[in-house]
Amino acid sequence: MAQQISVFIENTRGRLREITKLLKEAQIDIRAITIADTPDFGVVRMITGDNRKALGILKDGGFTTRTTDVVAVKIENRPGSLYHVLSVLEKKNIDIEYLYSYAASPHDHAVLVFRFDNNEAALAVLSDAGIPVITTEELLK
Repeated sequence: MAQQISVFIENTRGRLREITKLLKEAQIDIRAITIADTPDFGVVRMITGDNRKALGILKDGGFTTRTTDVVAVKIENRPGSLYHVLSVLEKKNIDIEYLYSYAASPHDHAVLVFRFDNNEAALAVLSDAGIPVITTEELLK
């Protein structure tokens, strides 16, 4: 299991820049990031090089934050890899709340970050299918 930081922000100009400025000044690298928004607010979800430090910096900066358990899997960076993982999950009726990804390098592997309605059930299904689940520490290597 891995952890991400969720930051709740008003949907106004410059708020995302403020988050990245605080992290830049603290020398914290953003490893993966996604943003979901509505007309009034947004949720920035990210995994950083130092989640604990980032959480403190963002809270001190006046942002509302929380950590969330997510499931990260490593896949080959080739066509059909995402389809395979989704097929395994669908066959076992595992519901996905959201997903984002990043490529570790263009020719090596990609990482899928999932939030499931039941992370423990998803972990068991992925493990049974031989799909490698990675921890926060492994994400940062």
